Amino acid sequence: MEQTAERSARSDRCRDGLATAAAAAYRFSRKGSEPMERIHKKSALAETSTLLLAARDVGAELLWGRYERQLPLCAFTSNGLSCRKCFQGPCRINPFGDEPSLGVCGADRDQIAMETLFQATVEGVMESARAVRLLGVAGADEDFPDVSRGLSPETAERLSKAGVLPVKRDDVLGVQNSFFSHKGYLSQTLNDLTRLGLIHYGFLSQAAAALKRAPARPTFYPDGINVLLAGQVPAELIQAIRQEAAQRAGGKRVNLFAQGTHGSPFAMAAADHGSPELALGMNVDALIVAPNASWPGIEALAGKYGVPAILADGRSLCETAAEAIEQAARHARGALHEPSVEKIQPAEAGDASGLPHERELRRALQSGRIAGAVVLFGETNAKQTFFERTLALMDAALAERALVFLGGDLGAQHAALGAEIARRQGAQLTAFAAALAEDGLRPITSFGSAFEFPSVVSLVSALRAGSGSHPTPVVVAFPEFFRASTWASAVSLLSLGFTVQIGTRLPFWGSPWLAGAMKTEWQKITGGTLLADPALPEPRAQAAELAARLKAGTGR
Repeated sequence: MEQTAERSARSDRCRDGLATAAAAAYRFSRKGSEPMERIHKKSALAETSTLLLAARDVGAELLWGRYERQLPLCAFTSNGLSCRKCFQGPCRINPFGDEPSLGVCGADRDQIAMETLFQATVEGVMESARAVRLLGVAGADEDFPDVSRGLSPETAERLSKAGVLPVKRDDVLGVQNSFFSHKGYLSQTLNDLTRLGLIHYGFLSQAAAALKRAPARPTFYPDGINVLLAGQVPAELIQAIRQEAAQRAGGKRVNLFAQGTHGSPFAMAAADHGSPELALGMNVDALIVAPNASWPGIEALAGKYGVPAILADGRSLCETAAEAIEQAARHARGALHEPSVEKIQPAEAGDASGLPHERELRRALQSGRIAGAVVLFGETNAKQTFFERTLALMDAALAERALVFLGGDLGAQHAALGAEIARRQGAQLTAFAAALAEDGLRPITSFGSAFEFPSVVSLVSALRAGSGSHPTPVVVAFPEFFRASTWASAVSLLSLGFTVQIGTRLPFWGSPWLAGAMKTEWQKITGGTLLADPALPEPRAQAAELAARLKAGTGR
């Protein structure tokens, strides 16, 4: 009876905890008549409110509404304690030590949590591999460039001793979570996780090398027809759209916009306030939905705005391109955008885009004008206020005189984020910017997609190599993200020996032992440091952690 009572009490505590978490995340009534200002804060950028109100006016439900109906989120899944490895399940592990404590096959919580993490990494690697192929650049099927070239001698030696260098494309066929079979294979599994990170970095390096030979970025035409790409369409389709535009766009130019995490030399990253759903509230004339788009509900949402949606389906490229241009041109002729409607802009329109040169960084470092570098990469996640964590980290980094490099969808919003930071820091940022101007630098720069990570790694590695006996602290943070490929980028940077901070809750905290092993045993292989905690810290707490790393000089 005592055991039954104790188990009942645990179940009550579990339900109470989930209810509390749900209430904290919910923060508003389900009633559709509630005014917009009563809903929990969706973005740290004040300008986004115009797009939120525009969505309400047309009756469009955005991603936050769908997220809120999911609450409370499944505690088993979010802690990595559910397993779908085989068809005997799905299985789940009781997080409080009660039954069930094993899956049907006998796997315990440590093994199931590792499987969840490992498979998320594999999916992220494959997501980037498919993105490289869709670029349509020469050499996509060739082997990787030598990924050890941009590494410090210490990191290259450590990885070579672990047996994970050199890395080849075919290595992806040999990695596995052996820990799932037996816990004695932990070291082998962590080696394979490291190898996955290097394989992912190999795909990024392959894309980076090819994109150096690609044509210049397209020109933005303010009065042009605007086509938004959801997902990544083949490069051949983009070329077909440009050809059809010359014949079917009525003399107008066409602007092709995409999200920033997987860039293309043929499309511009859109400053979309963090989501293509918000971009539809701008002056978009057509939407092309690619097979790998992460937004299954975006076609219905486009219908609310009266924006035509086109599938990149099995038709010929010319037919798809012709339909896209004809519908976009028809929409542009008939659209009556209010003067207050925000116009879609390319991220590259600002002056802060592009990585600085190594010599400029060295000069600023030697003069003492900079004390480190922080790389922020990712994309917004509906589980937290858009850009709030990113801005907190930017604020902390700049206060420590560290340069900030923004990448992915965060980089696509560099103009808005920079303006918000300028509002918050005022004279402090102005003074820092004036000092950096002597070296031709800016406090905040953007570097585009994940395909540019190799250039970032090469730049900051050279910065550290030139800083003598006191290496310049460098921290790579992923303050907000949802894509598996972004997690794979984090694994890549950890595998290269960087200090990596994670701002999204990871799915292995259901195993306290594994969480500890990821932060200790993995570090012995890579030399990298994982900054992540079971209870995701508040943005200010993570900002303080970042600042402490910069002050102590303990970034990679």
